[in-house]
Amino acid sequence: MGRHANPDIRKAYQEFQDTDSPSKLFIYTYHPCLQCAKVRCLHCGYTRAKNTTRQIEHLQECQVYLNSPEANAHFASQEAEEQLATETTRAMLNGTHPNPNLQIHRRGPNQKRKDPPLVPAPIRAAQPPQPSLTAHLLHTNAVVFANATQQPFLSHAGCGTLSPKPLAIWMVQDAHYTRGYIQFIGALIAKIRLPTVANSQFHPMYRTMDLLISALNNIRREMSFFEITATKYGIQLTDDPPNFITRAYLDLFHGVSSPSASLLEGMVVLWATEHVYRSAWMYAQSFTSTLSGPSAEAHIAALHQSLIPNWTSPAFSKFVDACRGLVDELAISPTIANGKEEMQRCEQVFRQACFLAQRFWPDVDGMGEEGDTDQLMSDASGQNDNSSSFLNGAAEAAVGSSA
Repeated sequence: MGRHANPDIRKAYQEFQDTDSPSKLFIYTYHPCLQCAKVRCLHCGYTRAKNTTRQIEHLQECQVYLNSPEANAHFASQEAEEQLATETTRAMLNGTHPNPNLQIHRRGPNQKRKDPPLVPAPIRAAQPPQPSLTAHLLHTNAVVFANATQQPFLSHAGCGTLSPKPLAIWMVQDAHYTRGYIQFIGALIAKIRLPTVANSQFHPMYRTMDLLISALNNIRREMSFFEITATKYGIQLTDDPPNFITRAYLDLFHGVSSPSASLLEGMVVLWATEHVYRSAWMYAQSFTSTLSGPSAEAHIAALHQSLIPNWTSPAFSKFVDACRGLVDELAISPTIANGKEEMQRCEQVFRQACFLAQRFWPDVDGMGEEGDTDQLMSDASGQNDNSSSFLNGAAEAAVGSSA
């Protein structure tokens, strides 16, 4: 029974003054108006100090009262009121009963005005889509990007036919790439100039800084992940130095993070390398359906239980998408001085990143065994003619489509 449905306690109790309590002698003597008021239940004779809440609580438990005609009449009245309120509310909601709390188009108690004529809302023209630098780069370099992400190394990795040595070679070179990546991210962070703004978490510079810090944390975890994976699956890693492709990758990192390069160029390369990794390992994952069951070979188990899931996970995909969103946002920033020149540089570094990514995967033959090209690159450190020929080819591939 709620407070809104209280019984009439005046009909259920008899009130009287208690003057026999010795503990209140001082109050009775000097303040006779404060003598203790008591009540007695007319149904069961229960006596207590006058208190409305306590009196109601007693009636809710007094069986004599609950069985009395007075209680039955009170409950019947309460149910009728609740039913009426429910029906009125339902009628107001479906429009069959006016809501007394609503005053529509009223300027005073007895003044009305005509409703304004209905005017159709103006038809808004569809907003043109925001320009996307990343979509432009992927569209104009579709073949180059496909070559970077659809290599035999990856298809053999997905099918479970890759031999142990190419995987070990790739893991060694990726470790060199990772250490250069850390320096690359640090140099990009140094380029950021943070303005004093309200709600800094929404400003692109602050969000770029947060993403780069996240990239550093991710790559540090990846270093530990590689160490744990190699130990767990018994993959023998060598101490070979960076090959020519890896060195070219590190040079690209250094170039786009140098003082002469813009932050946007560096962010394009960051997104390009991460997007290539996600797309490449998703390409490898597309071949896993050909497996009849778990492989008994440790390096194949490492691929399918650790490496492929790492770069096809929702968490990594979310990071890549965040990189892409910031690149597109920075590309339309009003702080860019020369948009055409900036676009050309971004196109060039994107093609260069795809060119190197294609050759970063170790060369394998049709059986998934180590090919000759990777070994040639690994052993060419002392041959100037080979290095000159390779670098010239890389330069031509990087700028070929801009001619």
